[in-house]
Amino acid sequence: MGATAACLTAALGGGMAAASGEEEVTITWWHITNNDPGMTDWQNMADAYMAEHPNVTIDITVMENEAFKAAIQPAIQAGDVPDLFQSWGGGVLLDQVEAGAVQDITEAVAPIIDTLNPGATSLYNVDGVQYGLPFNTSMVGFWYNVDLFEQAGITETPTTWAELLEVIQTLKDAGITPIAVGAGDKWPAHFWYSYLMVRLGGADVMNQIAADNNFDVPAVVQAGVHVAELVALEPFQPGFLAAPWDAPDGESGAMASQSAAMDLMGQWALGAFRNQAGLADSPDEPLPFRIGWFPFPEVEGGAGLPTDGFGGADGFVVGADAPPETADFLTFLLNTENQRTWATSGSGIPANIEATAAITETPAADGPVMATVLEALNAATFHQQFLDQFYTAEVGAAVNDQTALLFAGETSPEEAAAAITAVAGGS
Repeated sequence: MGATAACLTAALGGGMAAASGEEEVTITWWHITNNDPGMTDWQNMADAYMAEHPNVTIDITVMENEAFKAAIQPAIQAGDVPDLFQSWGGGVLLDQVEAGAVQDITEAVAPIIDTLNPGATSLYNVDGVQYGLPFNTSMVGFWYNVDLFEQAGITETPTTWAELLEVIQTLKDAGITPIAVGAGDKWPAHFWYSYLMVRLGGADVMNQIAADNNFDVPAVVQAGVHVAELVALEPFQPGFLAAPWDAPDGESGAMASQSAAMDLMGQWALGAFRNQAGLADSPDEPLPFRIGWFPFPEVEGGAGLPTDGFGGADGFVVGADAPPETADFLTFLLNTENQRTWATSGSGIPANIEATAAITETPAADGPVMATVLEALNAATFHQQFLDQFYTAEVGAAVNDQTALLFAGETSPEEAAAAITAVAGGS
């Protein structure tokens, strides 16, 4: 449904609501899916809900990731919280619960909650209370340009950190930039630092860090050492320290233009590559290069298993003063039909368990690689949430800030671990 039709639906809906005596309701919705097909998917679902509920108007605000993060905290502090807004759960949600910014929707979402991935759903639960739901599950891994690998004579993907460093050098020797990273946004770089912590420490150490709020441990320090080792190889695209994630001159743009061979990113990367390649409106057209995926390699001597994962879940939480229709709309977004749409358009891995089978129905060029990501996610022996979301906003910012300093060579591994611990309050 186009914008004009949507406006007409809303206008007619208002008249119908008035005639039937139903109170007119407006739901404000902030999300960060600013590329197609996902952005249009959300709009179409909102239009469908409004058509079924003529007394409801859904006012959508679409923001880029960093813009949303910059806007949501001032909105909460001003008491002007959106009714439905983007969330990754974890420590940031805990902050929002303590601020009274979100509402208990446990009873309202009970009919649908058992259809969703339980691990992802748990990220939106605080002390047994459900404040939101996931729509997308995440698994970070390496996206790589198969053609560039073959051009450099690389026929096997690396399974160990040492092998990854060898691949990087082989690509460099072939005149190919090995890695794209948007270190200007910080969080894409933190994937490297965090995944190395997971591989070196494993589940036990990561859980102990969370219990003690103490990052000043050998696994974290050694992760910083490996980051420095990586940076010393100069494997990134020019200007990586200021580069954003999703822009023509950023991480996704470098991959789409074949200016880099690898990218450590979540499953949403594929849609961003397609958008940067000008294929957002051509879901059946393949990328101009073959794309592959492999998990983060094992780190020799580390306690983590090669099947330990790193990621999280994209979701939405309901604002404290949101009308009851908001939770109902959220359950509508997550029904099997809508989640299948999310999967088949290539937007991501749906949280609705029944809808995950639709991953194989994505465009022919994308379905197999997305199925590989889903297989790794389902086989994960441990799954660490993004550290900048797992912890409070303050601690998450410290992780990202110290990562940026490590990538710039402006701090040491020991100093980085100590600085994060100082913010977290551990010892």
